[in-house]
Amino acid sequence: MFETRTKSKRMTAIAHTLLVDPFDIMLHGTSEGLQSLQNRFSLWLRGLTGPARFVTWQLPADLSPRISQVVSSALQSEQHQRQALLMEYRRHYERLQSEADYQRAVCGLAFWTERGMSTRALSRGVSAALDTMAVPAQWPALFAGEYQLAAPNRSYPNWHLAPVGEGRHRPFYALLSSYQFQPTIWDFGRPLAQLLRTNFPLALCVDIAKTWTHNEAINEIENVVQAYSVHLATLRGEDSRSLKKVNDCRQTLSELNLGDALHDVQIVIAVAAPDLTTLKQRVNHIVDAMKPWFLLRAEIGEAQAQAARFFAAQPTSEIAVPHTTWPITSRELALLFAPLGYRKLSGLDGTLRG
Repeated sequence: MFETRTKSKRMTAIAHTLLVDPFDIMLHGTSEGLQSLQNRFSLWLRGLTGPARFVTWQLPADLSPRISQVVSSALQSEQHQRQALLMEYRRHYERLQSEADYQRAVCGLAFWTERGMSTRALSRGVSAALDTMAVPAQWPALFAGEYQLAAPNRSYPNWHLAPVGEGRHRPFYALLSSYQFQPTIWDFGRPLAQLLRTNFPLALCVDIAKTWTHNEAINEIENVVQAYSVHLATLRGEDSRSLKKVNDCRQTLSELNLGDALHDVQIVIAVAAPDLTTLKQRVNHIVDAMKPWFLLRAEIGEAQAQAARFFAAQPTSEIAVPHTTWPITSRELALLFAPLGYRKLSGLDGTLRG
């Protein structure tokens, strides 16, 4: 991975949103299976021609229907032992509901194309490429009700979104954005799958702001190599960081010459918590856990509210945040789709959870 500066271009395009069914990545549990999965994803990503976005929502499931069903069954039962057991289930479900311990995962894709492209055709292409069901559908809202931008305070030192109006028991939100990818080995298990193993609500966005044409990508990288080579030639001492960047660029050139595409990517994470003290703990946990792979910043001021628009079908060019994208190849970008392979609890059928 290496760093370049790019200018985003405004384009009038039609947004298409899909919901994608997560699958069990353990079906590809061998090294050969995971390699095949990465190859399939990267082949599909090579064909991107416009902006795209992949989002995963890990949100608490609403257990109200299950609680109502259990209460109704308890009232209708004439067996005292069964009534007592059902009321135990009710208390268990109510605890899961209040602590948001029962998670559901929803994955979505968005594309921006010229007029004439069919959303249904896009969904069929995604289903075939990713080997899982994708259907045209509206994305779920990141949060319900009205929120306002809140300034830093003693409980939480950064800007955040606070609920207002009815339902003030709703969670607080903090938006984090990536600004640098680290030269670390990524795979389907690290780092994004680690986020999905947390037991608190969050949403993850992989924003693909631009896919370079082959010639543009080659020229851009060769210019970077040339600039660093001139720097190293005039340097008397050792500069290991510049040497690493040159080697990374040459590795990227090799991958591009084998057919990979180059994509400008930014990661945005929305974190939810019932209070500001817990929000601070969760944000710090995520920032520290992701630091070996990419660095995160808390958006400041109005950018905190603007960043929430990444979780809707809003074009990147219309979201007023610092766009600190990072260029990566299709093979690397394929690993950022790891959340598709980690199905979370979602169903409410049956009596026991699981």
